[in-house]
Amino acid sequence: MQKFLRNATIQLFTISIVFLIAGCAQKSAPAIDIANMDTTVKPGENFFQYVNGNFNKKLVIPEDKTSYNAMNMLREKTDADVHLLLEEVAKITGAEKGSNTQKISDFYYTGMNAEKIEADGIKPLQSEFDLIDNISSMEDFQDVVARFHTYGLDPLFNGGLELDLMNSTIYKYYLQQAGLGLPDRDYYTKADERSAEIRNEYLIHIAKMFLLLGEDGFETANAANLVMNIETQLAEASKTLLELRDLGSWYNLMDIATLNKNAPNFDWQRYFNNISDKDFGEVIVVSPKFIEKVSELMETVSLADWKVYLKWNLINRSAEYLNEAFVMQDYKFYSEFLSGSEKIQDRWKRVTQTTNNLVGQPLGQLYAERYFPEESKRKMVELVGNLKVALNSRIEKLEWMGEATKKNALEKLEKMRVKVGYPDKWDDYSKLEVERDSYILNVRRANQFHYYKDQERFGKPVDADEWGMDPQTVNAGYHPLKNDITFPAAILQSPFFDVNADDPVNYGSIGVVIGHEMTHGFDDQGRHFDKDGNMVDWWTKEDSEEFNKRAQLIIDQYNEFTAFDTVHVNGELTIGENIADFGGLTIALEAYRLSLKGKDTPADIDGYTDVQRFFIGHAQIWRGKIRDKALLRKVQEDVHPWGEYRVNGALFNIPEFYESFDISPEDALYRTPEQRPIIW
Repeated sequence: MQKFLRNATIQLFTISIVFLIAGCAQKSAPAIDIANMDTTVKPGENFFQYVNGNFNKKLVIPEDKTSYNAMNMLREKTDADVHLLLEEVAKITGAEKGSNTQKISDFYYTGMNAEKIEADGIKPLQSEFDLIDNISSMEDFQDVVARFHTYGLDPLFNGGLELDLMNSTIYKYYLQQAGLGLPDRDYYTKADERSAEIRNEYLIHIAKMFLLLGEDGFETANAANLVMNIETQLAEASKTLLELRDLGSWYNLMDIATLNKNAPNFDWQRYFNNISDKDFGEVIVVSPKFIEKVSELMETVSLADWKVYLKWNLINRSAEYLNEAFVMQDYKFYSEFLSGSEKIQDRWKRVTQTTNNLVGQPLGQLYAERYFPEESKRKMVELVGNLKVALNSRIEKLEWMGEATKKNALEKLEKMRVKVGYPDKWDDYSKLEVERDSYILNVRRANQFHYYKDQERFGKPVDADEWGMDPQTVNAGYHPLKNDITFPAAILQSPFFDVNADDPVNYGSIGVVIGHEMTHGFDDQGRHFDKDGNMVDWWTKEDSEEFNKRAQLIIDQYNEFTAFDTVHVNGELTIGENIADFGGLTIALEAYRLSLKGKDTPADIDGYTDVQRFFIGHAQIWRGKIRDKALLRKVQEDVHPWGEYRVNGALFNIPEFYESFDISPEDALYRTPEQRPIIW
């Protein structure tokens, strides 16, 4: 679990875990292996199992994984590809100081130099521990908080630049809740047995980490309780994940005077002077109640306790880059206990992922040159255009939406930008300093570089071509404030697209993925932003009410899915992804139909019609397994449902699916026509 990462822009945009590859079928060939299917299961009982049952029976989750699916497999391949590049760069001798080659090579070298990391122990962090020990006033404490924020740490709160929700032509500074060691605030507040167990183990984990710092047993137990007390108070004042989905509630503009009035015990002018030489003016406070709690704690928590809290934040966010004892204790709690992992990843994998994250674009440039052909980019842009035509057609035909709202929706779709593969202009990493002295110090330098690189954008024109992801990122996403969709090079490859597949399978996989990202512009969050990325209500009251009625049917559907006896999927938390899945399927199916005009319907293959292959092709990209502990975390923390629920959810709202697989009212997943909404 990487916790000490870039402290850069607040990621407002929706990130969707998706699967795709640029390209079109070169010849008609089956891409569905029926041996992977379990046809003893009726499609209407569990379509995920029907399509993937035999594949999953044979699938073994690797010891170092908490889940294993198509995404994991693609990430493994990408990590191996990037690792090969890193090994090649590391062998280059005489690289010019300050060159990207030198920076990539030295960053990777220090991460792989386990012998020196072991010998150094916590010595590279000694100056930070000295800072904490020398705190003698609340002003000193707040100064250290500010400095740690520039390192990528997150004591108390954090912040960064993002486009203004109401004016996407400028940047604003956002203050947001942070400061917790557990993954989500609900772990501190829920009364169920698993949450109580997690809190108890967290206390033990904190104490063990303090023991590794050299504290004695009594002091470590006391330190753990102090940390838990502070973090629990922060958690209780934090917004829930569901509340954070309401982006309108984020927009709380405050200048320094207002901050000082609402949270008077924290010196906000001093804080901003410490982190920047810029005058940010009014900032956006995502969680006003949380900032008020921070102020309150300045009076109720002693300076001695704050020192303990800062030490914990420092070591907790740094542990995975230190010597073996810290690495393993960090792994045992966050990966083994929380998520069910059985083995830590090999060092080369961990270092590759960290280098990917922190020296992203220089490494991404090498990756794109090696692994991403221009032809793939061209074909991907072409395919996105085809899906746009299909969505345009569906919007025009919507019976539930009025003409005024349709007009705005069509304008937004027309203006939606597409980013494929890699940026046209690479970011400047000249100010990034990398040495061969220490892995953790290079991580800190890289975080600080990104922190200030983020701030340099303030007051400058917004660069619409700026990328939020690096080419070697296995992901894709929609950014509502930019109204653009992004498909990095690493996600545009097999095994999620088969060049020998017939068109129905391609449309059911890559086509759905593209439609999914487009639909994010019109999901429960995206629909609140106009064609220019401003949070403007462009809906009539009647159309907005109709949308919410239809969305509620989706929420109700997913709430019925049971992960464990008493644990259900959270339909409200996952509604954005579920609408996007549903929209992606309907748009891709429409695009496939349009592609058949003037052509004969493709022949059956292995007894399956073209429309059946479309749905099977979609379902098989979600095949995989997940450990119980990881599933529990996913249900609580992730806006993306596990693949089984995505398959058994969205498909059962599509009339053509019922027709093609003869789904009947007697089937377990059958939904009446009244339960199936038409949204996009």
